[in-house]
Amino acid sequence: MKRRAYMLILILCGALLQQVLPPIAPLGGMKPPILAALALHHALRKGSPDFWMAVVLAALLQDGLELGSFGPALLTFPAMSLLARRIRNEIFSDGIVTQLVMGAGLGLFVTFTTLIIYSATGQRAIPPALGFLRLGGSMLLGMVTLPIISRGINWLESLIPKPREYGWQ
Repeated sequence: MKRRAYMLILILCGALLQQVLPPIAPLGGMKPPILAALALHHALRKGSPDFWMAVVLAALLQDGLELGSFGPALLTFPAMSLLARRIRNEIFSDGIVTQLVMGAGLGLFVTFTTLIIYSATGQRAIPPALGFLRLGGSMLLGMVTLPIISRGINWLESLIPKPREYGWQ
């Protein structure tokens, strides 16, 4: 129970931080994908029930806080997390190269799907030059965000005291 409450607090703080951070103009007005990085970190580290709770909650918060319809994060977060979960035994989850590649793929996949859905439904008209700038910016932000989030969560989890066993158990 304590583990799930900790996960919920982390995701809510991540959503708050993602909304407070300003968009970066040279990268197409993109914000760091903090909720996506949290979902991917939980996909690489946690068991099935906790992993699904983190991914669905992060996707709902991401879609709810964005201007537009629900859908892009609800499609991309579970797809990317399932892929990460599938290959997590073959990769080093804590390796910096793995996190850089996974972060870049995460940023690219989420932004590409969002651009396709918003342009197909006519919600936002995005010129192709701005779209390519956003794709490149999201790859760069994903590469930076995922290692920082993952290292931060590992550090915070190391601060939580572990229960001791007593007796001859």
